Amino acid sequence: MRRAPHDWRRTHAVIVAVERYNGSDDLNLDGPVHDAVEMRKWLTGRGVPAENIQLLASPLEHNRAALEAAHPHYRPAERADVRRVFQDELRTIDADWLWVYWAGHGVQTQGGRWSLLYPETRDTDLQGADADSLIDLMRTEHLPWDGVDRVTVIIDACRQALPAGVHELADTPDLLARTAQIRPERPVYWMRACQAGAVAKQRQGTGQFTSALLRQLHAAAAGGAEPDLDRVWQGVVEEFARARDADGGRQRPTVYVSDWNQDVRPVRLGPPAPPLDPEKLRFRETLVLEASGLLGPDPAGPAARVAARLRMEFTEAPPARGTPSVEELVDWALAHEHGIATLLHALDELTPDRRIGARAREACRRLQPQWLTCAEHTELVALLARLDERGREDVVAAAHQQFGPTALPAHDPAALADALEELVPRPHQLPQLLSVVEHFAAFAEGAVAAELRTWAQACAVRLGMKEVLLDHRARAADRAERARTAGPAEGRSIQIRLHPSGPGQRRRYEVWSRRGAEVDALAKVDTPAAPEEMRRGIDALLAAHARATETVVEFFVPSTDLELDVHCWPLDAGKPQERSLGTDFPVVVRCAELRQPERRHLWERRWSRVSGATPEDLHWLPGHTHSFAQVRAAMERQETAPGAMTAGPARTRSEIFTACLFDGVPVLVWDTGAEPSLDERQLRTLLGSEPLEHLPQRLRKLRLEGDADDGHPGRRLALLWDDPHRPLPEPLDLSAP
Repeated sequence: MRRAPHDWRRTHAVIVAVERYNGSDDLNLDGPVHDAVEMRKWLTGRGVPAENIQLLASPLEHNRAALEAAHPHYRPAERADVRRVFQDELRTIDADWLWVYWAGHGVQTQGGRWSLLYPETRDTDLQGADADSLIDLMRTEHLPWDGVDRVTVIIDACRQALPAGVHELADTPDLLARTAQIRPERPVYWMRACQAGAVAKQRQGTGQFTSALLRQLHAAAAGGAEPDLDRVWQGVVEEFARARDADGGRQRPTVYVSDWNQDVRPVRLGPPAPPLDPEKLRFRETLVLEASGLLGPDPAGPAARVAARLRMEFTEAPPARGTPSVEELVDWALAHEHGIATLLHALDELTPDRRIGARAREACRRLQPQWLTCAEHTELVALLARLDERGREDVVAAAHQQFGPTALPAHDPAALADALEELVPRPHQLPQLLSVVEHFAAFAEGAVAAELRTWAQACAVRLGMKEVLLDHRARAADRAERARTAGPAEGRSIQIRLHPSGPGQRRRYEVWSRRGAEVDALAKVDTPAAPEEMRRGIDALLAAHARATETVVEFFVPSTDLELDVHCWPLDAGKPQERSLGTDFPVVVRCAELRQPERRHLWERRWSRVSGATPEDLHWLPGHTHSFAQVRAAMERQETAPGAMTAGPARTRSEIFTACLFDGVPVLVWDTGAEPSLDERQLRTLLGSEPLEHLPQRLRKLRLEGDADDGHPGRRLALLWDDPHRPLPEPLDLSAP
């Protein structure tokens, strides 16, 4: 039946806008008051009496005048006032339609609860109302039993997990509803600015979600018509889809619709699901048949229990008022991200003695290539969000070390979780995502790392792979322990071996990643590459596997290439942010070809003196000390020196390099200019007095200063930094001539 035109005078609204919090200024939020005023203006423009609108706000001072002009008798949005309105004052309203709008900060607290923060919130005491409880309240005695035919709830607030160190400071959010739901059939249309784990963005002082919603409401109610909220929501979804296409944004508004317009089924809105192709239809039928077999000859009771399990993880009610059929269960799962994996888990829990078969699992993989359940995915996003971006970069680095280069977005917890899940699963082996988590957690410290281990183990138990995971965990812990006990020079590095080959400075090259004792081969290019091609390839590898300003980049070169200006190679060549390799990373060169096995002890002895030394301990080789014999004699007289430095002309440096390498000198600093002008005092001043172990970083900073000043002598300095205990890894199998 068609509903009679709505009398807007019988609409009541509660609007909450929280901008000012009791903590630091960083907590304050400029925009909710503007959005609340606009929402009030839309309601009154439809004919809702001003006295039917309760507005609670905690405005910033510069927004107070606009708020008072729009709604002079607004009330505070403090905890006591919010509770008084929702728990007491709504009982007496005389209305057919209730609108609730809330704008402010929202967070995901322990247990995944969504907390809408009160103004009383401080940096170390986060207090809020439970958003889910607010919905439950709409069907309790807190609203008139024989009134309020429908409710619309709009929440424009983040639902992001709290960062590390703050998560534990959040109070359990207030349960606004504590009584039974006496009107479970009351229609509720609940619109939310974002999905779990995500951020609700603001643009130009207004919520992006509220702006889109108001545009659609104005369009739908043109001429005084009652808005069709299904069409309104579809318009909002399409706006956000266009925004994602334009700027890659990840905010995805969500909706929960129950019994709206006296419909017996909740409405699923958003981009329509594409029809299944014939092959997927066949897999769907396979899954339906397999599930029917598990549920038995009388599936009603088991299906109801499966539906109850799914309802805990999905954001919508079951697809039918009664017990859903097996087909409806499968289609309900298909309509949700991670829904099929969740359905499999529910079936396995229901029939632990009859695990779902291989055919059904293959059907699931073909229908929806996701293996995390809804709850597992939500928890992973929340844990990644509690890491800072540096921590998420460590997760990405763990993935690179495990499985090679792949594009992983460390800045966005939800996108990172999705990308990690998409790593190619290994049939009958531990999923790569769990390997990455274990590798990261073995090297990390803190509560989040421990909770990630617990999360990974629960996933492995569900998959029947607990023992496999524990074995992987033991190996990862062993690697981490070896790395922690490594010497100070045995940290993170990228090792690159260059092979001169062919005309025009073409080179073959190999690249490894090293962290402590762990070495991973990253690439081999066995076809001689031109210089620009080689630089681009190495640039891409560094972007995927190295940390700017921290990772030491070691070039293993023949003695004839020690003068190669690798520290000047460009990164992001041709782009506005182009810079030199040696300014982004500590760059050193190494050469093993002139080291004699019988003289290795000299090399190791000098290297042992690097620890505890400063640049003052480097021996100065003056310009006249340039022949092989002279350099050897000079260094033998300085047998306790950890290394040397020189500013001789280019024509003499080949002899200096040969003598130093032969005599076991591990550290050598030189000016790469054809005719250097530095003297000993100037060079020592440039190198400073920090511990010698910091010399690669010191040269990086000098090169950075040189990039800003062409005349700065620091841009010309090169460094031999040759640790005998970090050898070149075993050569890769180079097949080209």
